[in-house]
Amino acid sequence: MKNLIAIKIFGMFAVVMLCVKSNVFAQNQTNSKQSVIHPYWAPKTWELRPDDITTIMGFRAQLTGNLNHLDRPTPTVVNNAFIRGFYTENDVLTWEVEAPYEAKYSVALLYTGSNDILSQSTFEVSSGATTIVEKANIKNWETRPIVQRHYLKKDLILKKGINKISFRLITFADAKQVDENTEINANANIKPNPFAFWSIELVLPEALVAIKERAKSMKADVQWMVDGKYGLFVHFSSLSSPFYGGPKLGDQYQKLVDAFDVDAFVEKVVETGASWVTFTCAHGTQHWPGPSNTIDNIKPGYTCQRDLIRELIDALGKHNIRLMLYYNPNSGMEDLYGNTYGNGNTPNPSGYFDFLESHFREVSLRYGKDLATTAGYIDDCGWKVYQLDPPWEKLANAIKAGNPNAPVGFSQNLFPNLTPFSDLVVSDGSGRVPEIQPAFLFEEGGQLEGQYPASWFYMDGWSSRTENGTFTQKPKFSAEEYIEIFKTADEANMPITINLAMTPDVTTHHPFFNPECIEIMKQVRKAVKGY
Repeated sequence: MKNLIAIKIFGMFAVVMLCVKSNVFAQNQTNSKQSVIHPYWAPKTWELRPDDITTIMGFRAQLTGNLNHLDRPTPTVVNNAFIRGFYTENDVLTWEVEAPYEAKYSVALLYTGSNDILSQSTFEVSSGATTIVEKANIKNWETRPIVQRHYLKKDLILKKGINKISFRLITFADAKQVDENTEINANANIKPNPFAFWSIELVLPEALVAIKERAKSMKADVQWMVDGKYGLFVHFSSLSSPFYGGPKLGDQYQKLVDAFDVDAFVEKVVETGASWVTFTCAHGTQHWPGPSNTIDNIKPGYTCQRDLIRELIDALGKHNIRLMLYYNPNSGMEDLYGNTYGNGNTPNPSGYFDFLESHFREVSLRYGKDLATTAGYIDDCGWKVYQLDPPWEKLANAIKAGNPNAPVGFSQNLFPNLTPFSDLVVSDGSGRVPEIQPAFLFEEGGQLEGQYPASWFYMDGWSSRTENGTFTQKPKFSAEEYIEIFKTADEANMPITINLAMTPDVTTHHPFFNPECIEIMKQVRKAVKGY
C-alpha cells in the first residue's frame, strides 16, 4: 500500500504567545534579510523553567546573515514558521535566555530537510565556553513525522543569569555564495527541500526524566480502541451548511442543536460498525453543544441549554459505542476571548491557557468516565499551539480529571510528538491512505515516543458539501479499497477513525450522511467485524 504524504497548511488566526520577560534584545542586524515583524514576535529574553521543557521558536531568535522568516506584521500565528536561508557560516540564530542557576541543559532541535541536504549538513550549537558540533540526522523512515527532533549528545552548560545560545550550519549541501540582491523567500518551495529550522527545546536532564515518568504514570490504556478496530469522526462544524442550504451552523447554532435527532444519528453510527464516535466541538467558532460555566463566565451566548453531549453519551452507550470529543482551541477563539486573546503589543497568554485548562477540567468532571475523553483530538497543536510553549501537563491533567483513562491527542501533523503527555498519534490524514509508521519511532528516544499509533482521515471530506439537495463530495476510494485499508490497519493493531461528512441539520427528513458512504461502511463492517 503506497503511503502518501502531504502538507496541509492551515489559515492564519489570532493567538497569544508565552509570557516572557519584557526586555527585548536587538532585532535582526542590518546585514540580515529583512522581514516585517510585529513587536509581539520580536526576540526576547526567555526565562528557563527548572521543572519543565522550555520551547523557543527559531523565528524568536536574533537572525544574522541570509536567514529569513515569513512576515509577522500582527500578533497572529504563521503556520509555516520555519527559518530558511542557511548558506554560509555567518547565517546564525541567537537566543537570549535566563537560567535560574548554573547547570547543564539537555538540548533538542526540531528541523527538516531532504536527506540529500541533511547528509551534507553539520551544525554548531554554542553558549559561553561550550560548543557542540554534530551532523544532522538523516531520516530512516518514509512516513510522518516530516520534522524531526534531534537530541544533542552533549549537554549545554549555562551560567546563572543571562546566556546567549547560537545555532548555525558549518557544512552545507550547497555552499554557493548568495547574491546580495537575491531575495530569499522563507516560504520558498525549493527542491530538494532546504534545511529548515523550527525550534529549540531546553530542559534540565533530571527534569526531563521526571517529566517522562509522570507522563508514563498517566498514560491511557487504549486497548479498547485496538479491540474496537475503528471509529467514526463527524464534524458538527460551525462552518457547515444544511442539506438544502441556508445559514451555516454557526449562524443558527442553538436552533440546530435543539433540532439534532440523536436517535437518527445513532442509528446511522450503528450501521457503520464504529466502536466510538469522535464528535467535533468548537470547530470554526467556539460554540459549545451543551452547558459550560467556563465559557459562560467569559461570554454568554456560546453555550446551549440542551446537553447534546450527555444525550449522545447515553444513546451511543446503549450500543456499547463510546463518545470522544474533538476540540479546536484556536478557531474562532478571538470572538469568544476578545482583546486579551491576541491583540496589542504585549498580550498576556496566561489567561488563554487558564481558560483551556478550566474548560477541559469542567467537561471532564461533568461527564466523568461516561465520556471516553474530553479531548482525544485537540487540533492545531503542531502548527500553532506549540509555538506558544503551552503548559501541556496542566492541560493533560485537566482532560483526565474526571476520567484518568481518557486518551489525550495533541495533534502534531508533520511534527514528532509535541509532549510526553500526548497519548495518541493525532495527525490530519485528509483523504489519504493511512500510514503504518515503523515501530522504532515509538520506542524510547524515538520521534513518537510515548504515543500509541492511530490514524484519522476522511472518506468524502471533513464537512459536508451539498448542492440542490445532493452531496457533491464523493468517497476517495472504492469499497474494496476501503476494506483493504481497514484490514491492514487492524492487522497492525492501529485504531483508525474515519470521518464521514455530515450536515449540521441532523434529521429524518433528509440524509445527513452521504448514503454512498454509509453503504461502503456497511461493507467494511461486514468484512472487518463479521456482521
